[in-house]
Amino acid sequence: MFATFIKGADRSNIFNLPPLEKTIKELYHVDIETKRPLDIQELSKRIGEKPSLLLCAMLASQPNSSVFGVKCLIEVFAGIAENQPVVVSELDYGLVQTRPFNFTLVTNGFLNDEFEPINEALGERNHASVGFKFTPENRVPKLGLREKPKLNGSFDLDLKIDMFITVFADCPRQNKEQQKRINETIPVGSVVIEFDGPTHLGDEQVRKDKLRDSMVQSKGYTVFRIQTPYQHQGKGSTDLNRDSIANMLEGQIQDIKNHFQNRLFDAIDTSYLLNSLTGNSHENKVTLSKIT
Repeated sequence: MFATFIKGADRSNIFNLPPLEKTIKELYHVDIETKRPLDIQELSKRIGEKPSLLLCAMLASQPNSSVFGVKCLIEVFAGIAENQPVVVSELDYGLVQTRPFNFTLVTNGFLNDEFEPINEALGERNHASVGFKFTPENRVPKLGLREKPKLNGSFDLDLKIDMFITVFADCPRQNKEQQKRINETIPVGSVVIEFDGPTHLGDEQVRKDKLRDSMVQSKGYTVFRIQTPYQHQGKGSTDLNRDSIANMLEGQIQDIKNHFQNRLFDAIDTSYLLNSLTGNSHENKVTLSKIT
């Protein structure tokens, strides 16, 4: 079960902080009854009430956030989570906010059921699970992406998703009379997703985007760019544009899910810990289905 870690809050005052819902309503006029630009009640049915309120507060508080981008971000959340709950994992929430509501979300996600063969091989005392961590509007110092002494400030990466395996088990090769339990997180892979509006179609912006993508990729992230499809005009265009965006997102989300599934396959195949615990050999290997 995931728990929320509150960052930036004085531990002596943590229980005296006003409820998150009250703070969001006072600062941004967003609550469970809000309908625009996001319908919080409908959104809560998909990814939970608190994540929905935080996303709407992010949209209201950060000028770089667009409605298109946040709606796409929500579709990616829902697609990766499938029917698993989405939980607030970390929350920058204190009496003074410098950049309101920095937060991360986590879910076990769409591969949870497919991971069951690994748990069966681990036995009754051991357990492992797949998890995804979402960081919207992830800030990365420019110096962290390119080694130039005069490159100040930071980049806003629209969405970063980290995939990991969590293992609870008896330590392999440990004396049974002195058996230790381990709790280990195995990083699997990270994806950065950018949601591009019409301004990203210009030649100069395309050049800048490619340059930034190459810098992000140099840090080991895989970059996906989701571009606004052509917007039709005239009679019937509203439904046509909505269907166009939905179809585009469906295909992009499937590509991202296929990428994560293949990364999980590779992680299981090469993890010394999992192979030690399951007793896998080249002749008897527990694997998942790799997308080709």
